[in-house]
Amino acid sequence: MARVLVGTAGHIDHGKSALVKALAGTDPDRLPEEKTRGITIELGFAHAEWEGTVFSFVDVPGHEKFVRTMVAGATGIDVALLVVASDDSVMPQTREHLAILTLLDVKCGVLVRTKADLVDEETGAVVEAEIRELVSETFLEDAPLVAFSAVTGRGLDELRAALSAAALKAALRDPAARPARLWVDRAFSMKGFGPVVTGTLDSGRVRPEARLVLLPEGRELRVRRVEVHGEERPVAEAGERTSLNLAGVETADLARGMCLVEPGSLEPATLLTLDLTSLGGLEAPFEDGLAVRFHTGTADVAARLHLIGEGDSAPAPMPQGSRAVVQLSCREPVAVRRGDRFVLRRPSPQETIGGGRVLDTARPRVRRRSPLRAASIAILRGDDEHAVAALFLSEAGPAGLEVPVLARRLGIHVEAAAAHVDALVAAGSAMKLLPSLAVAATASIEMATRAEAFFAERRKAGVPTLLVGRRELLGKIARDLPDATGEAWLATLAAAKRLVITGDQAGPAGSAASGVADEAGGFAQRIEEAWREAGFAAPGNLDLARALGTKVQVVAGLVQHLLKSGVLVRLSPDIIAHSAFLATIEEKVAEQKGRTMSVGDFRELLGLSRKYLIPLLEYLDRRRRTRRVGDARIVE
Repeated sequence: MARVLVGTAGHIDHGKSALVKALAGTDPDRLPEEKTRGITIELGFAHAEWEGTVFSFVDVPGHEKFVRTMVAGATGIDVALLVVASDDSVMPQTREHLAILTLLDVKCGVLVRTKADLVDEETGAVVEAEIRELVSETFLEDAPLVAFSAVTGRGLDELRAALSAAALKAALRDPAARPARLWVDRAFSMKGFGPVVTGTLDSGRVRPEARLVLLPEGRELRVRRVEVHGEERPVAEAGERTSLNLAGVETADLARGMCLVEPGSLEPATLLTLDLTSLGGLEAPFEDGLAVRFHTGTADVAARLHLIGEGDSAPAPMPQGSRAVVQLSCREPVAVRRGDRFVLRRPSPQETIGGGRVLDTARPRVRRRSPLRAASIAILRGDDEHAVAALFLSEAGPAGLEVPVLARRLGIHVEAAAAHVDALVAAGSAMKLLPSLAVAATASIEMATRAEAFFAERRKAGVPTLLVGRRELLGKIARDLPDATGEAWLATLAAAKRLVITGDQAGPAGSAASGVADEAGGFAQRIEEAWREAGFAAPGNLDLARALGTKVQVVAGLVQHLLKSGVLVRLSPDIIAHSAFLATIEEKVAEQKGRTMSVGDFRELLGLSRKYLIPLLEYLDRRRRTRRVGDARIVE
């Protein structure tokens, strides 16, 4: 049976609660104060079933003082009911609630002109025209508009039919897509049961006896009992209004804004990277350092906005009605993950000023000297989860990312993150340094460069031998890495012939550690440098011998040694190139992945003559970086 979460929206005293009561037969106002004053103060809930669909209703307050409560109720709804009273028409909270629904990326809804019994048809038509003008160019532009009266019952059947049609358009959640998370909107104690929380399960599944973690506190709890709409259930699924009876916590320790998640699936964060859209019609543009309230799920935390400048320039103010990637420092940890929708409000004067989507929860503060590149912004804003995984690995550098950490950062299951890593490894753009530690392929070049720079410094200092202890080398090239990661890098570089390791000592490829004398080791290093700098135009053996002050036979032998060690690569009988130079070419070619290219296309891309290009392409074929099809090649 389909389950749809429906949220009301609209100005105070426009009949939202009466509408829900008519649809569900339950009054969502439960507090005595609400019934006495006739206004909704807290979130109200009800449910009804018709035409094979269970509709869960969240009724929100319409008063401007309770907008933060409205945001808590509107987050995660599938269908919006925008309510406008016939005797009042469009009012300030009508506009603000519509803006909030848009910022939360609600996709569909129904428009309701309530209190239709209080006005004549001509007045009703005017109000409907004003409603249509309000929602033009929004997600509700083509939504059905129903005239309804809670007194006479007019429009009730039409409204149910409109909700059924909207339910078919709603993008319902896949319970298996993400780990379980429930934002707490109520916490209370039931006699004979103990602590109970309610909320909308926005992802995953929860069963009795499940272990969940209470965030941001971090305490692990046990689920005693699961209810959906007041009925005990063996499982609650994403999109359902859920009640959980908990063990291991006191009711006083539970509050709105907390959430319950699967252990290890989410880490609360205080520095968030956001895709922010500012609303138009505000008094002033956003300045760097603006104080705001950050609303997501049922959480509401104080925060400060950090705008991101271009290059070394100071960030410019963010204009009204614009979109930008920004960062937000929260005063307290908040349990968000990539993809969550949010709303920003100004604390004084209180008003909604923008909202958008969370892009990253673990990115360091973006500084002027390390700006966020346009290409990275495009990937972060996109929906290609695989590309985002590749970006996170690339940015992690030699430290890499543990697969569970990558999963938390993407907001997905560990198994899904592992599948992304396996695909990147198969494509040659990542590698597994340790069983659960993935690194980008480019990180190996960085580590090899660190090692080469270290040994170059030793040569400049006149050290008699290039060999060093493993611990000393790790202290220089991997001091920012855990011991296990550093050791794994030494093994990886040795396997790639970028280092020579014998027992507790390490040296550069071609050094005495591989049987080359100390003096010859120095010659080998200088020969390697000559090829690294020259690309395909390296000097001949005779010129190298003259430059080194040694014999041609010595140079020829050392060249053969460097070829055997993999530092140099023979492309043809006449062409030799440095492996690092070829790795750079491979990276450039890899950027054309999936493209079918002619020899002329490669010539234009790499700027090489046919003399070097044909052997290079044959080398790339052997490396399976390209695949020849007729006279063209497909970049793999």
